[in-house]
Amino acid sequence: MKGIVGAGLLASAFAPLLALIAVLKLPALGWVSWAILAGCLLSLVLLWLVLRRVAGLQTRPVESAEVRRADESVLAFTSSYVVPVVVALFSDDPASLVATIALVLLLLIIYVRAGLYHLNPTLAVIGFRLYEVTATSGAATMVLSRSRHLPQQGVIECRYLGDDVAIQLKGRP
Repeated sequence: MKGIVGAGLLASAFAPLLALIAVLKLPALGWVSWAILAGCLLSLVLLWLVLRRVAGLQTRPVESAEVRRADESVLAFTSSYVVPVVVALFSDDPASLVATIALVLLLLIIYVRAGLYHLNPTLAVIGFRLYEVTATSGAATMVLSRSRHLPQQGVIECRYLGDDVAIQLKGRP
């Protein structure tokens, strides 16, 4: 994942968490909270740019042998937001703020190092579903799609974001 695509998916994945913490800490952080909220809005613009850029990529077919919904993975990742939010919500001391920042940084490092770009809750909010597609070759690909159904056996036209992550876009966003 490189350049604007990786940055856009990363920023938009953490925007809901940072926005929630910024709102919860608005009285304590003042202008810093407003700056974080502005950054979160910018991440949505960046996500829109990413989707436009990805729409220009060449599609590649995946011959599916099996398709399984994998939205629970997005929910599990989003559940990891709970700890930093609870720490931010119930504590006002500087040590808790440092702990919250450390937890968010840990989540961010795991997200990037593991290549979990497909576990983006913002994409789920705007209507993307996550599928695990096993190709006839046996290769597994995580496919983001707005479609409610992908064929168990058939061709799925995708644009690849990485070796094993693809997105299905119908037209330009």
